[in-house]
Amino acid sequence: MVGWTRGDPSQRLWWFAADAVLAALFTWITVVSLQSAAYIDQYGAIEGAGWLLALAPNALLLVRRVVPVTALVSATALYLAASATQGDSNAPLAIPFFAYSVAVTRPIRVSGSIVGGAALALSTATFYGPGDPDPLVIVVWFLLFGLGWLIGVTIRRNQARAEVLTQTVDDLEAQQARIAATAIADERSRIARELHDAVGHAVNVMVLQAGAARLSNQPNKAFEALREIEELGRSALTDLDQMLGLLHDDDKADRNPTKGIAEIPAMVAELQGLGADITLHDTCNQPVGRHVGAAAYRIVQEALTNALKHARTAHVDVFLSCTATQLEVSVVDDGCEHAPKPTSGGGRGIVGMTERAKVLGGHLSAGPNDGGGFRVRASLPLGHETSANQRATRTSASQQ
Repeated sequence: MVGWTRGDPSQRLWWFAADAVLAALFTWITVVSLQSAAYIDQYGAIEGAGWLLALAPNALLLVRRVVPVTALVSATALYLAASATQGDSNAPLAIPFFAYSVAVTRPIRVSGSIVGGAALALSTATFYGPGDPDPLVIVVWFLLFGLGWLIGVTIRRNQARAEVLTQTVDDLEAQQARIAATAIADERSRIARELHDAVGHAVNVMVLQAGAARLSNQPNKAFEALREIEELGRSALTDLDQMLGLLHDDDKADRNPTKGIAEIPAMVAELQGLGADITLHDTCNQPVGRHVGAAAYRIVQEALTNALKHARTAHVDVFLSCTATQLEVSVVDDGCEHAPKPTSGGGRGIVGMTERAKVLGGHLSAGPNDGGGFRVRASLPLGHETSANQRATRTSASQQ
């Protein structure tokens, strides 16, 4: 077998034991054949060194797995010598095992040439050995060699096919592992963006509320600001719990966006109540799918957070408009005190917004306006994903 010398020691021991049994069996067959009355009557009795010549090929069965070609060539030479001096017998019946060992350890063309040459050489013995030439013996030799060779070639092909299938399975498993790792990385990036946008916005608003409460001389307004801070903190914790829940392998975890385009008016109204100068211009009459709506919400949220952080006294306009295929989102302020730098290494806000748009097949641009201030503009494609009642929800929220 292929790799016999590299196999498990216990397995090699069993193979050696099996070959020892074969050697003993064919030795017995050879002895019985050479001592038969028909053989003795035709060729005479075997004596002395003749027995060594007749039985030596069977000993080569013990090493056929280690040196298959050498074992086959040596056995063929011994069979030739025995047939030339002692006549035909049943001794070469072990030939298929030698041919099999060569075929299973060598490429088909190589093994075919070796086995075919050995068969051709052995078939010539009938023409110069004792007794009359018998062409049928030639057919027998080729059948014996061919049988062992065909079995070996078949097993070799099956082994090669099994190795290919095993490698294919390993490659598929490796590919699935890479896909899974990529999916996990993408999911973690998405969760990080959600945490940055949701919690960052809440913390920024709480800072504004706390500042308003500190500067206010009216206890009622201060208590109201503290209540708003408490509600924002609870909301941020809820978002945080939901995002962290996605990190666990829980099939019950809700992976749908919690807020979408319908919640933008409420977010704007909340910030207006804190004193922010924001105007919402919503002219979108197309149904918007939940993932596109969630991206729009987070983009507006992050853009407003940046505007309030860097230009607290600026006026901010939020524009929502739709075509048949695109949702256009723009957040423009008219005078940043310290405009954020899109190319800076530390910020994640603009990078996160850009990634959200890119994932949906859209694009986002962010930068200073020519006349001052800062602008964020995103174009998000409206795919086939729609929500039948989302527009009604947005309309109801706008009227409140």
